[in-house]
Amino acid sequence: MRHAWVGLAAVLLAVTAVAQGPIAPVDPLDDWRNRKEREKDAPLSEFRFISYYFLRGTMTNLAGDPAGLRGVALGPIGEFGGSSIRTGPNTLNGFLEQRWIPVIEYAPFFVDDLAVFRAQFEVDFMWGLAANTVLQNQGGGFNADMVNLQTKNLNVALYPTRKPRELAILLGTQSFYDNIADPTRTPVSEIVRGGYKLAFLGSDGTGAQIFWSPTSKLRTRAGLLFIGAAQPDKALMDDPRLKFAFLGLADASYEVMPGTTVGASAWVLRDETKGAAYAFEGLIFSGPASTGLGGFTGTQRFNIDSPIGTVAYGGLNVQHNPGFHLGRFAASGFVMLNAGRYVTTRINSTNLQQVDILGVSANAELLYQWGHTANDVVTLEGLYASGDADPSDNRYTGAFTANMYGLPGAVWFNHRALLLFPFTSTVNNYTGAIADISNQGFGTTAGIVSAAWDLVPNVLNAKVGSAVGTANATPPPGLTGVARGRFMGVEVNAELKWHIRYLMTVGLHAAYLFRGNFYDGNDRVTANPWALFTTFTWYAF
Repeated sequence: MRHAWVGLAAVLLAVTAVAQGPIAPVDPLDDWRNRKEREKDAPLSEFRFISYYFLRGTMTNLAGDPAGLRGVALGPIGEFGGSSIRTGPNTLNGFLEQRWIPVIEYAPFFVDDLAVFRAQFEVDFMWGLAANTVLQNQGGGFNADMVNLQTKNLNVALYPTRKPRELAILLGTQSFYDNIADPTRTPVSEIVRGGYKLAFLGSDGTGAQIFWSPTSKLRTRAGLLFIGAAQPDKALMDDPRLKFAFLGLADASYEVMPGTTVGASAWVLRDETKGAAYAFEGLIFSGPASTGLGGFTGTQRFNIDSPIGTVAYGGLNVQHNPGFHLGRFAASGFVMLNAGRYVTTRINSTNLQQVDILGVSANAELLYQWGHTANDVVTLEGLYASGDADPSDNRYTGAFTANMYGLPGAVWFNHRALLLFPFTSTVNNYTGAIADISNQGFGTTAGIVSAAWDLVPNVLNAKVGSAVGTANATPPPGLTGVARGRFMGVEVNAELKWHIRYLMTVGLHAAYLFRGNFYDGNDRVTANPWALFTTFTWYAF
């Protein structure tokens, strides 16, 4: 009898279940909120987190002194100022350094896709260097216990049409590039191939940018970058007003045919700080009259006191098939003219009263995808930047980049070299024979070739390359009085990259530089530079 009742109960339960229909699945998110009593929390989709982690190991015969910039070594090889990058029989040097950059985006539902807030920070340090203190670019020592959180970007993006690619307004601290693309929506790999390839402007700053594409073929960018501020008249004239250095940007590009765009730029830099603004607060002044900046960035110092001035830029650039979507050939290039004048504001100055500026730079790159993947590529690239044979006179005929104001302010990323131009996969050590395209004001003519092959498609890639460079003006003799030539040297390099997982890569990089007669008489460069690098890169989101 008992078994009959059990069977009847089972039948009733089954009939009830059938009558109710299928049981709806439980929403894990609702279940989590109910259990945690967090039903008022914003949806998780309103937040977005991106993480960039980079680790580099270096073994080289280049020795730089990072003490001047508190953990950072910058500058051209052999320069007597800056980080004093030298090479010789007793300069074998090895170190590990790492970088972490988190990016946080917040778009609350109530703004209805009209705005996004972004915060981006940076933590850099060398392993074993500094602990139990508060400094940027350090904190890898035993115990660590260090505050090292550098502000990289803090901005708000407004999208009045709710279509970011149509109209975007960026306000606050953000990336400023000499590329027309929105840096918050464009991969870095595309930015470094377009525009002026960060040869003139490539860093973070505070200001505003507007990216507007009125049609699918036409793109525009307008921007205002506040480079620096100072109170140059406070001490002597009791005038506490701030004076600014700022850069106005106007760019446009048009797709003249599928995959081919032509761009034009008109920029104006105005500096009223009288040389009193800092590129490194309290330590290194910014501007062309700075006595210390050029040693770190590879620019030329003007022989002028407390200057104010204006520099105008006019440029053209072209890109064809940058992603190999329309064939095996790709190309890019630019031409940039910079002209302006700086005038001293110091009464009875014994140095120059004014310096006139007129320089031109040009770049061309050809690429051929010879294999099955986008990484099977052969490249040929040339760079020209006019030079100045007499840096002490009142006429400067070289390239004028943002390295005149930043540490650094421009980083030509697309060159595929490791020593002739600095290896761009870096943290706190950014050194090479030519750190700025102006080449300390003496100008640059350079050629670069490379060939890459996916040994295992999209997994293991090998690259070999070479670069050669020369100055366009003969530099004056060094401190030893020995005459110097123009030839910078020849680099040979090789790289092997293993893509372990999506956006996770391990690399092995090696380079050797046969130094030229540009270094004759320079007792800081008594051996040919070489370097071995290992890298680990991981993007996560």
